[in-house]
Amino acid sequence: MEAPLFGSIERQTQEFAQRIENLLTGVLGEPTGAYVAQPEYKYQRFGRIAYVIKQKSPHGILLRSFGTPILRLSLEFQCSGVEEHSWLRIEKSSILLATDEGHEILFHYDFIRDTRSQIPSAHINVNGSNDAATRLLLLCGTGKRGKSRRKDYLDKGEYPTFSTLHLPVGGDRFRPGLEDVLQLAAYEFQIDTRDGWQDVIESSREEYRKRQLGALVHEFPDIAFETLKDDGYVTGSAPSRPDKDRNRLRKY
Repeated sequence: MEAPLFGSIERQTQEFAQRIENLLTGVLGEPTGAYVAQPEYKYQRFGRIAYVIKQKSPHGILLRSFGTPILRLSLEFQCSGVEEHSWLRIEKSSILLATDEGHEILFHYDFIRDTRSQIPSAHINVNGSNDAATRLLLLCGTGKRGKSRRKDYLDKGEYPTFSTLHLPVGGDRFRPGLEDVLQLAAYEFQIDTRDGWQDVIESSREEYRKRQLGALVHEFPDIAFETLKDDGYVTGSAPSRPDKDRNRLRKY
């Protein structure tokens, strides 16, 4: 009997959590084990096994600039597999950056693989004020597409603002990663980093994108084959695309 192609969902989740820990340790310093909590087991619908990965502190990971605390980084990843030895995938994720004092949110990247709403699966919310955007959201909220969302806000005694805009960021395979948020914090907010931090980020980003690319090839082998055929690397007929959701490249 052949060994399974992938490790168990638990093992893959542990490895993913360790990659996050290694990234944060390599960029921010501190002994390994300081940032990421032990993955929590979570039972999911349809018999899937799921685990949740979070930062160790409920208040977020403290980021300093020239020794002064300025930001809090919070992260959460819900991981699962369709079968016990299938490829681990992210069902939901959130990466949030807030101020240290007052914990005012600056922005957060969110991902929901199987969203059933009008919200894009991968999006960013920027917490800021923009009177023009608020005015337009209220004005356009009476239309067919925006009416239900406007009603949701009004039912809660709220109204849509710039921070409620869900700005799409590349779908489930091309979305930004934790590496991009860390590099933004390093460049824009001058957070304290250890020597060699940029190489750590770039190596981790390369690994992340290789995995995303591998997942795309796994899902769309016909596209990969035709591209290689056009470049003269292979000949013959394209393999059949797996019989599953064929619209992932078209999703909002």
